Amino acid sequence: MTEMTENNVPNLDAMSSEDLMSFWMTYQRGRKYRSLFPNGGPLTKTAARDLACYASNTATAKTLRLQGNIARAVVYEDIAERIYQRLPLFAKW
Repeated sequence: MTEMTENNVPNLDAMSSEDLMSFWMTYQRGRKYRSLFPNGGPLTKTAARDLACYASNTATAKTLRLQGNIARAVVYEDIAERIYQRLPLFAKW
């Protein structure tokens, strides 16, 4: 597989919970993956869906932290970290 050199993946860690959920709504089904990965290629649709899952879990973790529920927030942060670790290199920020 050739490595992609061009992508539009934002730094999801720098987004607010609201922006993360908006990202999730946009990419959860992988339909608009070309706006993230204009060159297309293998695994781009799956990567877009995985990024959406990362966004959803991170938004949940941020909300739980604000509510003071740190233990539950850590669970969602761990899920997000596992998703990030399995992302292909071209989908990481």
